[in-house]
Amino acid sequence: MKPIAISTILYFAILTDRSIFQTRQRKVSKDAPIPNETMAMSSKVSIETLQTGHGVYMRRCGECHTHLLPNEVSTADWHIVVPRMAWNAGITPEDEKALLKYLIAAKSPTKYLN
Repeated sequence: MKPIAISTILYFAILTDRSIFQTRQRKVSKDAPIPNETMAMSSKVSIETLQTGHGVYMRRCGECHTHLLPNEVSTADWHIVVPRMAWNAGITPEDEKALLKYLIAAKSPTKYLN
């Protein structure tokens, strides 16, 4: 009987964690700035690079942990975190650069109306 009780507790813990993660995932996809021409001109980064970085952010950053919105981390910290996480996740150097450029450009979402 004891293994069944532990299994049941673990099952509900996983379900609860998954629903919290899915709620956070929806918030990120809604709140993460989508690259546009204003963001590209303001950051002096091509729209294509920003779109690539946004795609990497949306697809890859949430695979191992909860997304952090670009403005939740300082620019200096993104410069430290992205290379470490990109290496851990097996992200190509080109995608790593695009991701970092997107995160830095997207730090002021109020400047870029989606």
